[in-house]
Amino acid sequence: MAFHPAANGIVERMHRQLKASIKCHASMHWSEVLSTIFLGMRACLKDDVGVSPAELVYGQCLCLPGQFFRDSAPPSRMLTEADLVQKLRTFARKLRPVSTSHHSSDENSFVHPDLQSASHVFIRRDAIRRPLEQPYQGPYKVLRRKEKFFCIEINGKEATVSIDRLKPAYFLVDPSTPHPSFLDHRSNHVSDSVVTRSGRRVRLTTPFQSSS
Repeated sequence: MAFHPAANGIVERMHRQLKASIKCHASMHWSEVLSTIFLGMRACLKDDVGVSPAELVYGQCLCLPGQFFRDSAPPSRMLTEADLVQKLRTFARKLRPVSTSHHSSDENSFVHPDLQSASHVFIRRDAIRRPLEQPYQGPYKVLRRKEKFFCIEINGKEATVSIDRLKPAYFLVDPSTPHPSFLDHRSNHVSDSVVTRSGRRVRLTTPFQSSS
């Protein structure tokens, strides 16, 4: 698929590969390295067809420049199979085992110190969240505490949750403290009465409360 809808995707990919190949050369005159770059592009294997462009045209691979000088090297500089095996054995003897690192150790997980005294906690959502969904849900009441998990009351049922997913919930007022209800306050209220000039008795009511 082309980056620009009006362009050809194959041509764009070829231009991208050509620009990347030119940047790999140190020459300031890019026209001087085009022949070498095109030779490499025509000799390299194409993943979609499994052959090179030269094989599709000529039926055989191109002879690269390095193949012309393979037999002209001095015998003393040629690496034999025995020398290669010896170098590999020497390299293998120098290898030493390296201990692996523990990326999921308990030291990396943060546990809030107030969890041991909090009466309610929030639970982190580990499932895939919607874009605007809150990362924590709650608060929920803590029933029991263990070393690695808490027993929490969720929708009237007891659930076991790991402490790594919990954070303490803070309240301005203790939720266990009882508050006077509106009806109790209304029953204890005594309204004052006022006598008008005509002798009519009027009882004043407090705003937002109905008279009894």
